Amino acid sequence: MSSSTPNPRKRGAATMPISGHERKRAKLQDARTIAIQSTEQALKTGELDVPAFIKSREFEIEALQSAMKSSKESSNKRAFQIVPRDMRRRTASHNVKRVPKRLRPRATREMQSDNTPTVSARRRKPSGSLRSRKETARKLQTMAKKKDITAQILAKISGGRRTENVLRQPPRAQTKFRKRQKHKTWLPTHVWHAKRSKMVVRWRFAVAETPTDKCYRVAHRASGMRGCIAWDESYYSTIMLRGKERDIKEVMNALCPKDENPMSKKVVAGTRASDTFIYRAGGYPLGLIAPVNIVWCVPEDPEDHREERMRKLLIRVHPSAFLELWEVLLPTTKPFKVTVEDLRYEIGSIEITGPDATNSLLAALNPVDATDGDSPSGIWRNLRGLTNPSSLPLGACLSFNVIDPRLRDPPRLSEDKRKFEEIQETVFKVASTWPIDRTQPPSSLFSREARAAAVKSQSSQKKINKRKGEAVPGEYPSPLPTDPRIPIVLLATRRSYAEKGGSGAIGSWTVLLPWKWVQPVWYSIIHSGSNVKFGGLDELRQISYESSKRHFPDDFPGTKAGVVEELRKGVERKEWWDKRPKGKRVEWGSVKVGNKKGEVGDGFVCDWAYLLEGKNIEITQGDDSMELPTDATKSTEDTVPSGTTAFMSMTESIGDTISMPTAEPEVSIENPKYSMDIDKPPPNLPVISSSIPTFFKDTSMATAISPPMPTSQQSHIWAIPSNVIRYILAAPNSSLPKPLTTLHPRILSAGVFPIKLVLPQRGTPTPRARIYSLPTNNPALKAKWKAVMSQKSRGKRPGKATELPDTPGEEDLIGFVTTGDFNLREGRGAGVGALSWQKVFGRGKKMGGAVGRACIVRDVGSGIGRLAYWEVID
Repeated sequence: MSSSTPNPRKRGAATMPISGHERKRAKLQDARTIAIQSTEQALKTGELDVPAFIKSREFEIEALQSAMKSSKESSNKRAFQIVPRDMRRRTASHNVKRVPKRLRPRATREMQSDNTPTVSARRRKPSGSLRSRKETARKLQTMAKKKDITAQILAKISGGRRTENVLRQPPRAQTKFRKRQKHKTWLPTHVWHAKRSKMVVRWRFAVAETPTDKCYRVAHRASGMRGCIAWDESYYSTIMLRGKERDIKEVMNALCPKDENPMSKKVVAGTRASDTFIYRAGGYPLGLIAPVNIVWCVPEDPEDHREERMRKLLIRVHPSAFLELWEVLLPTTKPFKVTVEDLRYEIGSIEITGPDATNSLLAALNPVDATDGDSPSGIWRNLRGLTNPSSLPLGACLSFNVIDPRLRDPPRLSEDKRKFEEIQETVFKVASTWPIDRTQPPSSLFSREARAAAVKSQSSQKKINKRKGEAVPGEYPSPLPTDPRIPIVLLATRRSYAEKGGSGAIGSWTVLLPWKWVQPVWYSIIHSGSNVKFGGLDELRQISYESSKRHFPDDFPGTKAGVVEELRKGVERKEWWDKRPKGKRVEWGSVKVGNKKGEVGDGFVCDWAYLLEGKNIEITQGDDSMELPTDATKSTEDTVPSGTTAFMSMTESIGDTISMPTAEPEVSIENPKYSMDIDKPPPNLPVISSSIPTFFKDTSMATAISPPMPTSQQSHIWAIPSNVIRYILAAPNSSLPKPLTTLHPRILSAGVFPIKLVLPQRGTPTPRARIYSLPTNNPALKAKWKAVMSQKSRGKRPGKATELPDTPGEEDLIGFVTTGDFNLREGRGAGVGALSWQKVFGRGKKMGGAVGRACIVRDVGSGIGRLAYWEVID
């Protein structure tokens, strides 16, 4: 043995490290070792000592039993250790009710054998803090009873609360949760999500941002490969228009573009839904508010084709743009005597996508009148086996009533003995004929009485459990005449890839239903199968990004909601940057971009003010304030980062970009203390608002409804419709299309249009990445980048930092990336962003061919640029 190698037999020698596998193996061998005794002592002088021999055998039998027991226990796991990974807790609980029912007897035996004290919630003696909480709860319950009596007295007064043209108040929270919802509202599934995901406050709602488990690849697989993924989208706002059909059409003609107007025959008939964009009255192509879903109610008498009949229309919009749309609808509908009703907190929604989405909904949603044939309930049953809702007709819509999903818990689909070919043939036949267009009845979801009846007849979980216990084992409880009839509307959303040659992406189902029934339906969907996952805001943004679809409001920089969202993110990034030590954060002044130092624009945001020359951008405080994160309680000067560039320091040049509300919103007499306008931030929170679209005096907008012209003569950032850009790219030598010819050149120069970036070589763009065109003032550098393009065409793949040319100068900056990451669907880096009209088309460029659409993407804080190609998306 060499002198350098330690001898493990010597005392004090260094022990050799062993691996975890070796330790586990040694433990198992030690547990399986059986101790024995020699028989020499029982044999003395050739004679057998019977007592000694029996004692020795007794020792060996006990050692054998002990070895068998220790071997069995060493290889097994405790009940708390075999819980599925997504249900495990960080530490084992002393309450056996914390484990699944099938493991509770085993956990009880293990705790009794180890003398571990079990905990019972009923017998546990309350601690000091618990006693204080119970006492506070009793006091609040007493106060609530008094207020309930006051509310009953007020309810008897004639002239109930108006619902038309009035914002709805948030629902009254439970007593024990009321303090937690002081400045926000919980969704119906909040408690379920709070245990499994990270919660954030957005748009005055507590919503799930992302699950606690790693889920980027899980969400990708569930949305397109196997399983499905669901979201609780009850934070979406729903508005109802009620009036004569002719008047409602006039209102929608003023708000929606003509080429995407939801006035087709089938949409107006109520058999199809429409996904479109909504603008300020008479403002197209300026004044984009948000993308919306529009659903008409089927008329009571389909044979009556008069435009004087009363009709109803639902508009579903993102909460960040709700107040802006509400303030546009009120003056627009007033001349036509069309009433506007706020249905927030009354109609909720659930979205689910993936190959198993349809089967999961079929297991959870059972029609009340389960009939066959061409009725909506019969067609719904025939959709079993549908893996892609995009294969249904565009805007497919189903409306019927379903039973209480708790009566069929756990939800399971009945066994289908048909062959796979027969199932697919049935689905294809239904999708090709789609008899719903002639058999769709009026939906009860549009009726306030039907929604109230469904909520009022909702049974408690205790009664449901009693009925299930009294039913025959293995069968569901028999229906009763008093069971609720839950009205729902199913919308099939179609997705498609933006790149050429890409097949249609898997669509999604959107379920509209009463707010109080969202939680039972959600539980039923989640328990309908093992492959049902749930997502948050990050997963919703990821699925939209992988489908080459913009996500509102993150990818809409030309809207007020998009500007506010980008500024909110910039504030968060600035706060995170300030907390980092100087040696571990990006110093924007030291970033080398080409031959210069210093980041282009503000590194915390997509600095559109810098790109479009800040003097032409206007962001002012309007009447409809939008909030920053509600946890920010600092003053405005402490919240807004100092030293940033034009986009985040517009308060210095404009004045009132960020301000504080002066007073509390008015409180209704019905809820004297807990009423609160959900869209108006409380007085101790900073707010941010961007201006409404401004117009020039020489702008001619021929429309029946014209908004008041503001006195300001400054332009603003606005979104150019994608179909206009496609027309220009298809005919680069023709004149501008009509929507753009009526605009002032100064307004046109502030327009942006959405694009998708594809990186053919290495690299993954990140949000806020800068997009450059090929160098215009440096022919040598442009030739180098063209050489990189030619290498790609020859099959080579350069991409190392040493092989790439320098990044162009800031004069070639044309846009920003709003969402970027590695696209798992395409297997390469991709991004969604926007480009400036003035920078791309304002120089008389011809965009034909690959050179015209080639660009260079540089991540913020980095000096390395990557080659990319852009294409227009919707």
